[in-house]
Amino acid sequence: MIEAFLTPNAYPFSIALCVVLGLFILELISLLLGGSIMAIGSDAPDVDLDLDADFDIDLDVDADLDIEPDLDTEIGGGPTGVLGWLGIGEVPFLIWLVSFLTIFGLTGLLTLNVGNAITGLTMSLAITVPVAIIVATYAARFIARIVASIMPKTESTAMRTRFLGGHHGVISQGTARRGQPAEAKIKDRHGNTHYLRVEPLEDDVEIPQGRDVHVIRKRDGMFFVVDITT
Repeated sequence: MIEAFLTPNAYPFSIALCVVLGLFILELISLLLGGSIMAIGSDAPDVDLDLDADFDIDLDVDADLDIEPDLDTEIGGGPTGVLGWLGIGEVPFLIWLVSFLTIFGLTGLLTLNVGNAITGLTMSLAITVPVAIIVATYAARFIARIVASIMPKTESTAMRTRFLGGHHGVISQGTARRGQPAEAKIKDRHGNTHYLRVEPLEDDVEIPQGRDVHVIRKRDGMFFVVDITT
């Protein structure tokens, strides 16, 4: 039996299965230490970019305000195109890799042994390797879809208050005056409601309760609003 793993034409498949065995041993050690190497690659990048730029806005008031607009950008999501079709990104990468290597190794050895038994000749790597790659690719894709369907999913739609600049809202309580903030009700792009203390951008403007406003975040986390009620 061991000779089937040690023939030169079986080396690619034997090495693949040895890698799987090594990963299995590392996983056991990681579990004993309270971790798991199989979780590596499970988190898609989700990055908030808070790009600050300074603009001098002159709205016929006595002093110019240095406004810091917010560009809240999320970069994330699973791979698309070929990687998406393969199922990479739907599950932790090591799970996909172990699935691929296992099927590749087993299919290659099976093809090699069956071919030898039928033809009486040693099967060439030019035949066994492409067959094993094709079978392993489809099998790993199928396994990834199955695993992804049963894996618990955690999705957060939390949004930090500092990224509310640029959103629209309504004055929900009080009258907003410079130096006398009122409460504004803001709904972010995820549908979550936030309440901010805001002041008018212009010095001599009052914005009463119920008015629609556009939120502008000034540097240091201060929020000002512009009345957009028509």
